[in-house]
Amino acid sequence: MRNTWLIIKREYLERVRTRSFLVLTVLVPVLMTGFMLLPAKLVKMGEKAQRIVIVTTTPQVGDAVRQQLLSSMPSLADDDESSAGEGSKKKPEDQYILDVDANPAESERAALRDKVSTRAIDDYIWLTDEAIAAREVTWYGREMPSPRERAWLAAALGRIAVQQQLLGKGFTADQADSMLTPVKIERIRIENGRETTGSGTGRFLEIAVMIMLLYMAVLLYGVSVMRSVLEEKNSRVIEVLLSSATSTQLMAGKLLGVGAVGLTQILVWIVMAGAFALPALAAQPNLSELRVSPFALASFAVFFFLGYLLYSTMYATIGATTTTEQEGQQLQFVIVIPLVLPLMMLVPVIRTPDSPAIVWLSMVPLFAPILMYARIVVHTPPMWQILLSFVLMVATVAGLLVLCARIYRIGVLIYGKRPTLPEILKWLKYANA
Repeated sequence: MRNTWLIIKREYLERVRTRSFLVLTVLVPVLMTGFMLLPAKLVKMGEKAQRIVIVTTTPQVGDAVRQQLLSSMPSLADDDESSAGEGSKKKPEDQYILDVDANPAESERAALRDKVSTRAIDDYIWLTDEAIAAREVTWYGREMPSPRERAWLAAALGRIAVQQQLLGKGFTADQADSMLTPVKIERIRIENGRETTGSGTGRFLEIAVMIMLLYMAVLLYGVSVMRSVLEEKNSRVIEVLLSSATSTQLMAGKLLGVGAVGLTQILVWIVMAGAFALPALAAQPNLSELRVSPFALASFAVFFFLGYLLYSTMYATIGATTTTEQEGQQLQFVIVIPLVLPLMMLVPVIRTPDSPAIVWLSMVPLFAPILMYARIVVHTPPMWQILLSFVLMVATVAGLLVLCARIYRIGVLIYGKRPTLPEILKWLKYANA
């Protein structure tokens, strides 16, 4: 145990004292905060009202369409009004300037086309009585209208058409408006006997943060473990180390030491995020519902650490079986594929977290760090499933550690030749002897 502790201390201090560690620890939170907040700021700085001309047969119809479009504008600006902050809502006039043109002549169409070309206006909508009656309205502009804008216009025109029919049948304007008032649907999620509201963005962000941190830890520090093994092999320092410690102690010390570096860096990032980034992010409408439960936070720490150990052990095995970093990079696909596959299953996990296929896939140790944590965030599974996944991961990490140590014991002393699979199997046999 003393030898393992000394190796952990050496690996930890050797990396923490480097300038790159200090720069990366400070720079990454700053860059991540900038990437999340700067695009929104730039978009707001470059925003201007879009000028649209509504061409109708009569000014009365044009005014009715204009009022209806402006009144329905908030539903276009805010995807989820329940989670949007008051400061994030825009007035309709800040987004669109709607002008009415009651001259539906071909010469006016040509004049409007020239105005679009010279950027005097952005778009014009041909809304003659014939177009509305035929249910075929044309939107002209430099850019194609988005699906939301087309749906917005179709809903507004449909409402006006029905309203005119109701007025023609003797209904009053107030009665017509009451009958056409849309039904607002509020989604309430029930979990463990409690009701919660929200769009689900917060849960998605919890999963995204887990995936991002796990990828960073594996790609940065897993590769660091592989490089450390290769450096010791090429410098022959390992021959001296093996004279005072066993291969299992060396491997365990290296994994835990480098892992402690990663955890230290992530802890610093979390503290910096809590101090600087979270107040700014909390003001964002889609992030206001982000609430991480203590159980989810504890699960994140457990599955993150086990996931790091699992994949870092695989990286160490690659380092022990190769002689150059180039060879090690060529074999990384063996590790990257199990990390990418869970991403393809996230949508089914979020929609049906309790389906049999998802349940058993989340038990697979290579997928469990992401899939089981995602299930815990979306809908907490039964405790026996979480414990079984945890036990399988611990057993897999222990088995891989022993297997890797045996390969490490022979592989670090072999250089100058890339081993084949039969030779690696022989190393395992020699290590048992």
